[in-house]
Amino acid sequence: MAHYSHVISTLIRTEKQALTLSLFGCIGFALFGIGYGLFVGSNAIMLDGIFTLFSMGMTGLGLITAYLVTRPSDARFQYGYAHFEPITNVINGTIVLLLCLGAFYSGITTLLDGGREIDLGHALIYAAVCTFFCAIIYKVESAVAERIGSELVRVDSKEWLVDTLLSTTLLIGFVIAIGLEAIGYGHYNRYIDPILVTLLALCATLIPIKVLGRNLREVLKVAPKGEVTQRVEHEIEALRQRHGIECYSHLAKSGRRFDLELNILVAPDQEWPIERQDALRQELWSRLGDTLGDAWLSVCFTREKRWL
Repeated sequence: MAHYSHVISTLIRTEKQALTLSLFGCIGFALFGIGYGLFVGSNAIMLDGIFTLFSMGMTGLGLITAYLVTRPSDARFQYGYAHFEPITNVINGTIVLLLCLGAFYSGITTLLDGGREIDLGHALIYAAVCTFFCAIIYKVESAVAERIGSELVRVDSKEWLVDTLLSTTLLIGFVIAIGLEAIGYGHYNRYIDPILVTLLALCATLIPIKVLGRNLREVLKVAPKGEVTQRVEHEIEALRQRHGIECYSHLAKSGRRFDLELNILVAPDQEWPIERQDALRQELWSRLGDTLGDAWLSVCFTREKRWL
């Protein structure tokens, strides 16, 4: 499996290609899962297919966003389209979380109603096929996301990880059910399907919660943490020391773009002509450009503290 995923990931070079592969994978697995679930009478398999169906819609949304965020700013969105990325990820995470909670409720109610019978042989085939192919797509997308640094592909790969976990849990559960039947405890198998649905829903909630936590910070403009923030703070402090200035910075992150604003208080005995101001901007960018990438940099000078 690792060999197949490595070969495919080397062929996929862009964010759009990765999301297109995911979209076609979602269409195929959604139809396969829902249809097979109806055929064998398994709510757990249908849940797996429904997860994939929602993933299809979210991947389509992610693909549209991937096109948007590469567009330059225009008269309507004068700060560009980068902020669409965390908004899309919040929508995706919220839908997956709600779906998990709904599945958990369904599993509990079916369990309390006495469970349900399923065709174990067909269910085992479905779980094995889905586990294999979902794991391949997850490996491919996670490798592409790491290589090109795409948060959209990374979030989409997490959705495939959810699908892989769902299918793996189904596979283990159906193997246990066949084992119970073989040793004479087949009457307990009617509880396997709702138990699997409940466990799958509980396990799957962890991933959308993590996605929501990270992307809500960006939507709400919470100051980012990590190496980038530390590097920015270090360079701004060095700038203060070199030029003897009082300055205040504001850093935010929207998707793949950082917004850095630096306000400098000019003392009465200091002169900052335009050429010197531009030289400071160039100095700051030469030190932080590689770290911030395609960032929005604003450096303002004032003699009044109220504008800081």
